[in-house]
Amino acid sequence: MITFRQAIEAGLTRGQLRRLVLSGQWDHPVRGAFVVLAVSAVPVPRRALASAPGPVASAADLATLPGSNPRPAAGPRSDLAGLAGGEGGSAAAEVWLLGLPSTVQALSARVRAALVGRPQAVACGVTAARLLGFPAAGLTAAGTVPSGVSASVAGFFGTAPCDAAEFGSPALGMSPFEAGPGANVDDARQVDDARQPVHLMLPARLTRAQPRGVRLHFTDLPPADRIVHSGIPLTSTARTLADLVLTAPNREVAVAIMDGALHSGVVTDLRAARLSAAGRRGYRRALPWWSLADRRAQSPLETRLRLLFADAGLAPPRPQWPVSDAAGQVVTQLDLAWPAQRVAVEAEGAMVGRPAGVVHGQRQRANLLAAMNWTVLRFGDLEVAWYPQRVVETVAQCLARATQVGLRAS
Repeated sequence: MITFRQAIEAGLTRGQLRRLVLSGQWDHPVRGAFVVLAVSAVPVPRRALASAPGPVASAADLATLPGSNPRPAAGPRSDLAGLAGGEGGSAAAEVWLLGLPSTVQALSARVRAALVGRPQAVACGVTAARLLGFPAAGLTAAGTVPSGVSASVAGFFGTAPCDAAEFGSPALGMSPFEAGPGANVDDARQVDDARQPVHLMLPARLTRAQPRGVRLHFTDLPPADRIVHSGIPLTSTARTLADLVLTAPNREVAVAIMDGALHSGVVTDLRAARLSAAGRRGYRRALPWWSLADRRAQSPLETRLRLLFADAGLAPPRPQWPVSDAAGQVVTQLDLAWPAQRVAVEAEGAMVGRPAGVVHGQRQRANLLAAMNWTVLRFGDLEVAWYPQRVVETVAQCLARATQVGLRAS
């Protein structure tokens, strides 16, 4: 992250800054600050390279790139010690960054830019959760629509009321809870989206103006709810989870967020988050949701299916039920299972782009379960979004038929 003052002191003109932004090399997320996104014609101190992503190129290498016009490292302006917060000097001006920043680094840069001029602010909500390592799928439920998923499908849990969606718009991603603490998986569902605002929390007495690229929230944050993570002030893990649950548009999104946090290991239990939520706006509404969380859930779609069956009065399924062969060896696991009736439900993700080996393995698994007399039903995003009653009726019929067959056999 580079402030406007630092860029001008480094010798860049307003026109050069404008060209860097228009070319996509730099981003201008908030007023007075810039984020380096790609190949940049701005020299960076060597000390900053310890945390910088991608390989390093020399000034001669970058001189051949289109649009690059590196300035010779000479004169008083070649000292760029303040550009990235480190010791610079003329030698530092010979070092250049090449490559794209990772997801976490890109978001961190945007947050640092938003914090410029706001010494009392802390990152909160979805922004803090992403920096703390909450799984991408759960955060998609709280704040962003994943790439390649239409809004009608991603947002099938409904539209958040104006007074509830304080930390993002509702959308539930269907990818697994694969990301854990410190995870950095730059897939299509985790790429930092610069269109999403940076959420900051400020004391209640400060101005209520909403600047571009930043969503400000105003409350008096207790000192215990404030931490510093990688040099960035954030709300604590418990406070962040409480914020997401209290401002979730509905129960399904809130439980999916809790399931993801527990499954990924970001939190070990919900007691601290529940205590942080006590007495705050939305606490009564969310009070029965805390007991519905289950760390065994592996995706938001699985969470939705579990809640759907519980609401329909079906026997609570067992998440991640291990299936063993005749020798007692566990051969696979089922997302949701009724072991007594040998009926199971699988949360089916998108099939587009799956390798042939994966498809072959899934076919072998299905044949194995059929040979072991398991009835496996698979439901995807669209079935749960548009035909939830049909999903419930199908499972209920299979359970009733399995029970009747069991009684006749006995």
